[in-house]
Amino acid sequence: ARMPARERACRSCKFITTKNRCENCGSTDLTQNFSGMIIIVDEERSEIAKELGLKKGAYAIRVA
Repeated sequence: ARMPARERACRSCKFITTKNRCENCGSTDLTQNFSGMIIIVDEERSEIAKELGLKKGAYAIRVA
């Protein structure tokens, strides 16, 4: 049985991914050690996304 893919946060931009490379910024500096999550569903209508410059996706709040 295959293990489920683990979520990791990018240390550069905090984007959360299950891949080996961040789809948001291309960094490979990823960690499983993160806490909190912001999920952007519609970056056009999200005030937080505009303020933080985020695209659609999940982002860690704190990354170790």
